[in-house]
Amino acid sequence: MSKVEWEVWYRDTFDRECPPSVDVSGRDLVKGLMELWARHLFETVRPGGGKGFSRFHIRWEGSWAEIDGDWEGATRLREWVFGAKKYSQRGYVEGADAPLLEEIALTHAILISGNQTCEQILAAAAAAQDRQDFEMRLSRLTK
Repeated sequence: MSKVEWEVWYRDTFDRECPPSVDVSGRDLVKGLMELWARHLFETVRPGGGKGFSRFHIRWEGSWAEIDGDWEGATRLREWVFGAKKYSQRGYVEGADAPLLEEIALTHAILISGNQTCEQILAAAAAAQDRQDFEMRLSRLTK
């Protein structure tokens, strides 16, 4: 997975004439998934649970993935990863709780390798009592 080249694509759902474009690219699928999750949680999921107009997906080696699943879980993850931030001057990943974001991305990569989606991650976040409980649930997804 570390040699995989990837691209995170951006789509504006407000301006439908705006063509999809590559927002960021690199190597190492886990890093790519960190970029995808950071963008999704910061732009698509707004503080308080609103939906933004930005959508993202990742492409690599003929495959692709997006983040889809329980919205309550996504809202909780946004709070745990970004707090109440509405703006980021350092960048998406740099403005996030990096250890938690990396754990989410690593779990997503493992799920992908097993032909599964990230829905389990969002369901775990929705079901968790708090962040610590979520982290325990997240670790169980990869066992």
